Amino acid sequence: MIQQPLHRRSVLRWAVWAPLAALCGCRGGFSILGYHVGADALYDPNIKTVYVPLFNNRAFQTTPYRGFEVDVTQAVIREIGKTTSFRVSSDYNTADTELLGNIVSIQHNLLNRNQLNLTREAELVVAVDVVWRDLRDGTILSNPRKRPIPGRTVPNPAIDGPPVPFDPTVELPPVLPEIEAPVPVRIVATGRMLPELGETNASAATRVHNQIAVQIVSMMEKSW
Repeated sequence: MIQQPLHRRSVLRWAVWAPLAALCGCRGGFSILGYHVGADALYDPNIKTVYVPLFNNRAFQTTPYRGFEVDVTQAVIREIGKTTSFRVSSDYNTADTELLGNIVSIQHNLLNRNQLNLTREAELVVAVDVVWRDLRDGTILSNPRKRPIPGRTVPNPAIDGPPVPFDPTVELPPVLPEIEAPVPVRIVATGRMLPELGETNASAATRVHNQIAVQIVSMMEKSW
């Protein structure tokens, strides 16, 4: 068997392990063969920082779930730092974007009882409204994007309205940028609780925190 020269084997070994090392060691990802792999490929590279204030809680709070908004906010901040290329900023004035959350409902549903009339199965259902806003130009990043109608190049009076006649003697008012109204995105998460298997309200709440955080971060991915 003919052995390859030492320098050639070193080059082949480097070619195999270098991309894997870059993937593991580089948080933002890497480029190979013209394609970008990693967090930067999923999230807008023009956004660097996100300001995440404490989520608001409008839900009726009972003893096991008091301060629920604190745990949800912390879970979202951890997920942003772990998954995305964004950095969570504590300064509103220097952040690129702002992520607002509002807990609208917390429901504890009893699904089944055992022979002793004790809880056998229950679930915790939490709904959160989320708005992600660009602080630089006021764009609501979480709103659904309006797509142009393909093939429409000529104004249609039935859609655009009648044309306004131009009068050069009348001074036109300045064109102000249109302020986009936020449309909250509803996030719903469910946490199972089986006391006979050692699951409690705390474990169900932890599942809900993590589900909400994952869904919010998935919402922050750029559109394809």
